[in-house]
Amino acid sequence: MTVARIALIALLMAATSVTAQSRRAGMNEVYFGMAGSESKDYTFEGGTTASTDSGFGLNFGWLHHINPNFAAGVELGWMDIDYQATVQPGLANPNVSGRINGSVETFSLRFTGAWHILPGDFTPYLGAGLGWTYIDTNIPAGLPESFCWYYPWYGSYCSTYVPTQTTTQFSYNVGVGLRYDFGRGVIRAAVEQQYVDFGGSYGSDHLTQYRIELGTKF
Repeated sequence: MTVARIALIALLMAATSVTAQSRRAGMNEVYFGMAGSESKDYTFEGGTTASTDSGFGLNFGWLHHINPNFAAGVELGWMDIDYQATVQPGLANPNVSGRINGSVETFSLRFTGAWHILPGDFTPYLGAGLGWTYIDTNIPAGLPESFCWYYPWYGSYCSTYVPTQTTTQFSYNVGVGLRYDFGRGVIRAAVEQQYVDFGGSYGSDHLTQYRIELGTKF
C-alpha cells in the first residue's frame, strides 16, 4: 500500500469522524416520549401499607448539545400510578383498619444533563436531572365545595370540587440509556432511578422508571 493510499484512507476516516461528531455539536433538540414505572410496596408511619401498580407517564423536553458528548436542558414529566392501601387507625381511634384504592399523579420540572460516551450516531449515555415534583395523592383533604359561574354565550354552570392532599418536593434522577441519531431524528431508550423527598415522617424514596423517546434536532 502506497503512502498516497494511506494518506487518502486517513483523510476519509478523519472526514467520517468529523461528520459523525458534527451531527449533535451545537444543535438544539426537542423530544417527546413515554415512561413506565415499576410496581412497589411501601410501609408508612403507624403500620399503614400501600402497593402501587405499574405507572404510565409522558415526558417532553429540550436539550442543547454543547459538543458531541455533553448536553444540557430542561424537561417536564407527568405520571399516573394506581395504588391499593391498608390504612391503620391512629391513637384513640377504636375502628379497625380499612382498605382504599386510589391513584397518585406527579408533575415534575427537571433540569437535565447527559454524557454521550461515544461521539457517533449510536452511543450509550448517562443522564441525570434535578428539580421539583408536584404530587397529588387524590386523597380528600376537605369537604366538597360547589361553585357556579355565568359563562359567556353558555350561561350558568355549576360544579363540585373536592380538595385533595398535595405537596411539592425536591426530586432528582439518574439513569443509563442508548441513543441513535438518524439525520435530524433521534430515538432514545433508558432506565433510571427517580428519587423524591416526600417530606413528613416518610422522607425520601426512589422509583425505577423506563423511558423511550423520539426527538428532532435543529
